[in-house]
Amino acid sequence: MSVKDIVNTWDIEEQLLDDSIIQMKNLESGFSCTLCKHLHDDGISCDAFPDTIPTDILSSLIDHRKPYPNDNGIMFEPKKED
Repeated sequence: MSVKDIVNTWDIEEQLLDDSIIQMKNLESGFSCTLCKHLHDDGISCDAFPDTIPTDILSSLIDHRKPYPNDNGIMFEPKKED
């Protein structure tokens, strides 16, 4: 394994750790597609993204309480508690 390969591996690992921290912060703050009133029963589509929710949003890497391209103006709204 070359030095370049090792550095690339470190970069990938660092990005994965950074992504995990972002996901945890978003989940801690209450954002998760599973908590959204717009989520469809299939668990992979919603009113904002009727075909498929983008992976970065579905995985909580992107907080969809802010506008996202092609979201049809629909963003995260928590489900009402019964």
